[in-house]
Amino acid sequence: MAHLKGESTVNSEVIFQHFGYWPDFHDAEVMKVTFEALPTLRSAVTFTINAFEMTNKVTEKGYFKLTKRCQIEIQLTGIKKLNFNYFSFQNVLFELWLEKQGSDIKAVFSSSVGMEAAIVAEEALILSLVPVNNLQVNDIGGNGARGSAQPL
Repeated sequence: MAHLKGESTVNSEVIFQHFGYWPDFHDAEVMKVTFEALPTLRSAVTFTINAFEMTNKVTEKGYFKLTKRCQIEIQLTGIKKLNFNYFSFQNVLFELWLEKQGSDIKAVFSSSVGMEAAIVAEEALILSLVPVNNLQVNDIGGNGARGSAQPL
């Protein structure tokens, strides 16, 4: 199955407008996960993710400079299958991808450190994307790409 790169995600245009493409979310950090029972008799899970674009420029300390910093909320509704493990004080993604699975969407949060998840749901929705230019270095992506993950 092909990765969707956001094509079947409701409101995905906010991601494309901010980044200019659908990112792979490498080194993004999942800050919050909320499980809900919706009044529509469906269940939902919402992920709050600190994301950015890594440049090829290097800081004085030797880390890649990060741009397009933002906080994104992605919600999956109508959950049919859920595998959720290892949520911790730090949850750094290796990548996040979506794929069609029949009429449903499968979301996979591949982990570098901490949380990993695989979810099959009826719908994926971008609830919000808020540019965040004033985050401290440790608030998003650690000291820069590949500098944020700590061994367990």
